[in-house]
Amino acid sequence: MYFSSPQVESRIEFTPIPQNDNDQTLNNNNNRGHVPVNNITNRHIVIKPIEEPFDWDFLVIMLRLALVGTLLVGVSLRETRIDKPKTILYPPRIFIDKLHIPEIKIIDGELSAIWEITLTISNVMNASINIEKLETKISYKEDDILACKTPIEPQYKLPSPGLPLIGKDSKKVHFKLNTTGWDKDQPIVDDSVIQSIEQDMQKGVTRFSLHMMVVGEVESSDGWVIPFGMFPICNTLGVKFERDDHKGETGTMIVSKPIECLGMVEWEEERMAINNRDE
Repeated sequence: MYFSSPQVESRIEFTPIPQNDNDQTLNNNNNRGHVPVNNITNRHIVIKPIEEPFDWDFLVIMLRLALVGTLLVGVSLRETRIDKPKTILYPPRIFIDKLHIPEIKIIDGELSAIWEITLTISNVMNASINIEKLETKISYKEDDILACKTPIEPQYKLPSPGLPLIGKDSKKVHFKLNTTGWDKDQPIVDDSVIQSIEQDMQKGVTRFSLHMMVVGEVESSDGWVIPFGMFPICNTLGVKFERDDHKGETGTMIVSKPIECLGMVEWEEERMAINNRDE
């Protein structure tokens, strides 16, 4: 006796894993912590790009720097246009028109002489110049001082309060220098210099130089007053001697045309005119 079992057909079916899930799994493994934006389909999730905040501090710093630069430029322009005279400054020009020696002689080894000099002082600017002081020295050749005047003689002194030159003006100044060899206010002349002058007198020709110190002020049209000092020199002025039985020798400058005296000019610190300060 036996029992027969009916044949049962067994079938096992495997459902294939979707390829997309594998790809998503691989992507998740390869990109840990990163969620692909393209694969998110949930309409409740909105992803916005990250925007960096605007740097307002940098803008404020740049604006401050621009403001400081503008202020510095303005101050510089103000000093250039307002705090400085606009007039281009030129010192007066000084010419020697005449050098006459009415008397020159050597007695007992001492020099006695008179030098008469005529100058022309010219203003080459439209501004006003006031000459306040003029000192002069006469020297043998270039360096050996023979006589000086500080200031020039009273009968030839500058009119008070000075010698004004308004605009492009010119004025003449006449003065004398003299020495007897015994004057306390005159320099002591070395014996060798006196001997050289005596030899030149015998030859009939010698050379003198005129040294000056001029002190004055320039007043520009925009109200600035600029003091100055200048030290012009007329070097080696040729003089021809002639015999005068009553006075000894006389001398006259060989060159008849005016000769310009040149030298260093020192400009002092400018200042505003008093009348403009009060306005």
